[in-house]
Amino acid sequence: MRDRTTVIIGQTMKTSRQHGRRKVTLKDVAAQVGVSHTTVSNAYIRPGQLSASLREKIFAAARELGYTGPDPAAKQLATGRAGALGFLFSEDLPYAFSDPAVLGVLNGVAESCNELETDLALISAGSSLRDKNVPVSLGNAAVDGYILYSVAPDSRCVLMAQQRNVPLVVVDQPRLDDVPYVGIDDRQSAYRAAKTLLELGHREFGILSLKTAHDDYFGILTARRRANIAHSTIAMRLEGYLTALREAGIAPETVPTWEIPVNSEASGAEGARYLLNRPHRPTAILAMSDRVAIGAMQTIRVAGLSVPDDISIFGFDDIPAAAGADLSTIRQPHERKGAEAVRLLGGDGRQNVILPTEIVIRGSIAPPPNKT
Repeated sequence: MRDRTTVIIGQTMKTSRQHGRRKVTLKDVAAQVGVSHTTVSNAYIRPGQLSASLREKIFAAARELGYTGPDPAAKQLATGRAGALGFLFSEDLPYAFSDPAVLGVLNGVAESCNELETDLALISAGSSLRDKNVPVSLGNAAVDGYILYSVAPDSRCVLMAQQRNVPLVVVDQPRLDDVPYVGIDDRQSAYRAAKTLLELGHREFGILSLKTAHDDYFGILTARRRANIAHSTIAMRLEGYLTALREAGIAPETVPTWEIPVNSEASGAEGARYLLNRPHRPTAILAMSDRVAIGAMQTIRVAGLSVPDDISIFGFDDIPAAAGADLSTIRQPHERKGAEAVRLLGGDGRQNVILPTEIVIRGSIAPPPNKT
């Protein structure tokens, strides 16, 4: 099995080539070894057709001459495949390496790509979504298909991917006609989280919502923004929370909700400060991610309050840090999402995959103070 590579593509990345001497070509390697250029090409794109000794002789000559391999475009013409998948996501590129949930999905994708001997291109759509004056680009890498990970349906990058005329699979969002989808039941999962706190006796709630649109807004989730949520996963989680509360006789408009621009501990800490400073402090907080919940827990403790004796908090994701924080949460299978997405790109006929979630009860929730 050949070594796998990961191609990192940023929206503004530019490449250049040195022209200090004539570029070594496949024909130069063929002349050095004394074989046809087709044989050299097969060593790279159809290695099984050559003996191991001949392949090594060709690769040794290529190293000596400084030949770096077939041009990707030429390889695609020869095989009909680019040998790579594109992973398109909505945040800036560093986010893919810092967020545990994204890393989990990427690990599932990468493991599957490794098994298929397929490369992986990461493509950030962050700047294109925030600034409509920035040209839309999916980079220059040729790919055999795109995984769209948690991209807003109004993203110009979605249209660009659709116009590439290669297979697409969506993870989490957006839901697109005739495009396979991998995700969870966000509404039901959030409903179960809220129901768990209600069953403990909580009636005073606060919600820490992830961003509802691709802008830099942070603050109270207004009725207008609530009515125009661009991200279906956020809309479904909010609907799940509020449905459970409504069934318990709690009016949704009375539940303070703070919108967070970045899924981070710092944003969660800021949102918790808003909830703690309200006239009627909540006894329970529903956070749409574990990172946000963990940040909120820090603020609660800095304020001299106890989790869960004064305030219970429930997260979402079950990232590795959740166990260390003793955070109750919704566990979702991030790695399996990635693996299923790659499988669906292979075209096995299954159009949509809804994966199960699990409630994980830890020490961050308890009955409200007046119920103990």
